[in-house]
Amino acid sequence: MRSLVAVLVPVIAVVAAGCGPNCQSTCERLYFEDAANCGVPTPGRDTDEAFRDCINACEEALDAPGELGTYNPDDRQTSGESIILQNETQAAAWMECVDQTSCEDINAGYCEPH
Repeated sequence: MRSLVAVLVPVIAVVAAGCGPNCQSTCERLYFEDAANCGVPTPGRDTDEAFRDCINACEEALDAPGELGTYNPDDRQTSGESIILQNETQAAAWMECVDQTSCEDINAGYCEPH
């Protein structure tokens, strides 16, 4: 039992520290272009502006409690309508989707909004 506690305590500490995608890492993955990131096109905006807007929208959503509702980042967005993250549950699902989805699929409309 003692060895199990020795293993679980560091794991719990890492999970509690919030490892995984966050607003900054998610927005970097979307807008910066290099081997690990997608370089999503931003017509009418430069990359830095798109990145700042992304961070602001993500952080704003994280400040609002709420449910996932009908938002599903795993569905491909085919309409021209913008999706706006409304709350922390949607933001978390979106960040996880961006973290786990290929750039090819992100550029094809998965993990909206971007």
